[in-house]
Amino acid sequence: MSYKYIKILLNALFISLLLLSAQPLFSQYYIEKKTDVSWETGDILLYATATIPDSAANLASTRFQISESIDRGLASIELEAFEGIFLDSLHNLSEAFTANREKLVEFDALALTKSRVSSSMSLDLSSVTNTYKFNIFEDLIPILIDHKKPEPVPDILNWEPTASFSGIVIYAAEPLPYYGESETGILQPAVFPKIFSTGMELAASASMADPEYLKKWGFVLYTDSIDERKFEERIGLYPLRTVAESIFGNNHTDILIPAEAVRKLLYNKDNRRLIREGRIMIIIGSPENINSIDE
Repeated sequence: MSYKYIKILLNALFISLLLLSAQPLFSQYYIEKKTDVSWETGDILLYATATIPDSAANLASTRFQISESIDRGLASIELEAFEGIFLDSLHNLSEAFTANREKLVEFDALALTKSRVSSSMSLDLSSVTNTYKFNIFEDLIPILIDHKKPEPVPDILNWEPTASFSGIVIYAAEPLPYYGESETGILQPAVFPKIFSTGMELAASASMADPEYLKKWGFVLYTDSIDERKFEERIGLYPLRTVAESIFGNNHTDILIPAEAVRKLLYNKDNRRLIREGRIMIIIGSPENINSIDE
């Protein structure tokens, strides 16, 4: 048996044991999970709710026991809840952590450091909800990134008339065609989306961004606001403005923008810097139009 095969088996065993470690929690209580994501700030609020058994003799004591049980099973609860948050066009956050043993160990360690923001009972005293807070930029991206130095941003040799811009603003708030499909839909936010030209040349990806900027504010900023003044620190006063032409990827997270806009970005070295520093803002539809991530 090869070393590589043994390593795969050991990793699979480790992940299985970690996920099974909280089984007593789930065999005793059903945990309903809900996440609210602010893509502007990177904050994720995770709500874990368990029903109080009708047989509970001491309400206060039972509430405490349930709340503590949820705390102990937080790592497994997170993994299930994060299935509804996209990493990229192919994976969700849960898959990103469980596919790699080292990342899963770091993720589990992160869960151990998280204290609940609050614990509350429903008005009818039938359930307990623990609330936890994570930040995509500060907590998750340091675990998710694989590079220490960014890959080179593509450049083009042919002259393209352009200026030096202070940021990139892409309008993608309306339903758009899915590339290669007959349907249309709304762009889905992701931690690490990719940006292509309409000719399917890759223009920007998180692997081209400086890790320090990724940890500061992520690869792209998603917002449903058209008030650019709120984001001047990131996109400056003179951003390149363009419109998304279509959506790409299994999770409908990647976008295609006009080839002319891509040429303006990649010809000028100052504009290529915008990609390395993640000075990209994407205007998306309002939250109610984006797929629910409730469970």
